[in-house]
Amino acid sequence: MSLRFAPALQETLEDLDPDLGGAAHAIGVGLGAQLGRLRPALSQGTDPAAVPDVEIVSLDLASEGAPDPLSLAAIRAAHHAYVSARGAPDGASLGAFAIARLLVWAQRAAILGATPTVRWIGPIQRRPPETSGIEIHASCVGVVDGTRRTAKALAVIDDAPRGSAP
Repeated sequence: MSLRFAPALQETLEDLDPDLGGAAHAIGVGLGAQLGRLRPALSQGTDPAAVPDVEIVSLDLASEGAPDPLSLAAIRAAHHAYVSARGAPDGASLGAFAIARLLVWAQRAAILGATPTVRWIGPIQRRPPETSGIEIHASCVGVVDGTRRTAKALAVIDDAPRGSAP
C-alpha cells in the first residue's frame, strides 16, 4: 500500500518543529489504544486481496479546519499505532484518521487545561440516540484506489469542560 498525504497536508507535516516531533509521536502512540477499542474499519480498495493505494486529501475538525503540524503528526502516529495493532501495518483507515483528529483535539485541550469530558466518540452513524451534549465533528477525505471517500466522526462532550469554573 501507498499511504500518503496530499501536498498541502504533507507541507504541514514538514512544518513541524523537529524538537516537537517526539512529543507528537508520543501523543499519537498513546491515542492508538483508544482507536483500538473503537475499531474503525480498515479501508478496502478495488481488490480485496490487495492493500489499497490511499491518499489523505483533507482531515478537518468542523470548528478548526485543517490540523496544525503537531496535531497532524500525532494523528499520523495514532493511525499507524492502530493499524499496526490490527496486524495491518501497511493498511489505512479513513475512519481512524477522523476519530484520531477528535482524540488529538481533546488531548490538546486537556494539555491547555480545559479537559473536555467526552460522553461518546466514534463514527457518526453509530451515535447512540440518547447521547446529548456539545457535538464536535471531524472528517477525513481520502482517495482509495482512485475513488474519493469520506469518513465522518463525532465526539459528544459535556457542556462545561473539567477544571472550569461553575
